[in-house]
Amino acid sequence: MNRKRGQTLMAAALVLLLAVGATAVWTPVAAQDADDQQERLADSKLAQMTGAADDEVEVKESIKAFIDKGKPIGHVIILLLIVAIFFLVDQLRVHWLEKIRGHEIYKTEMGKLERTDFEAAAKKGADSRVGRLLGDAMSVFRQSADMSLISAEAEFYREKEEHRFNTFEARMAFLADTAGGLGLLGTVWGIYRGFAAKAVAQSNDDLLAAMGIALVTTFMGIVVSVIINWMSTEMGAAFRSRIMDAMEKIDDYREVLVREIGRAA
Repeated sequence: MNRKRGQTLMAAALVLLLAVGATAVWTPVAAQDADDQQERLADSKLAQMTGAADDEVEVKESIKAFIDKGKPIGHVIILLLIVAIFFLVDQLRVHWLEKIRGHEIYKTEMGKLERTDFEAAAKKGADSRVGRLLGDAMSVFRQSADMSLISAEAEFYREKEEHRFNTFEARMAFLADTAGGLGLLGTVWGIYRGFAAKAVAQSNDDLLAAMGIALVTTFMGIVVSVIINWMSTEMGAAFRSRIMDAMEKIDDYREVLVREIGRAA
């Protein structure tokens, strides 16, 4: 009995599914045309909001035209990006000059050299920051014969370089936060202008222009903020790698001194 009931329920469910499928397949043409008309109307409204042609939804406009929709706030956001790029280029210049000037020191396995060879290799890169650090460390050891002072000199170098780079990071963080804040300000300003246009002039064109300001400035603020933070992060990774390389050369110098003292003993 239960088995028959189960078969009956399955048959009823199958019939119901077939009925639903038939209904979906044999939808009246007029209803389908109405749906297509509504979709075309929605696409037309979207095209108007995005600045595309009436018969297509794709946005085909130049970057300048897109930025101009968010003026003047959008122009200020782009200006912040340009300033951030300027700071980044300056840091890259410092980084690559250090790599070029200290190339002989960075590429040489200093820990395997004798003391005289080590000092000669350090002098080849004397115009680099790592070369000056090694020169100061060698000068301190000659005057005091105290290896702990070498560590103090290295720590002073690290703090000085980190202080310089922290200034760069603070500037980049300020520019990123300001770009995001201006994007939010553009959102508020665009919404305010939209309500004002709707209340005063009842103009859809003014309303769409105001919404364009809100959307474009929000988009630009977020994108520029992310770009600036990414540039700062990548530059920070390169800076810390260079500092670690310099500290390794100080460790190599201590190793050379320990080996020399051990042979003398």
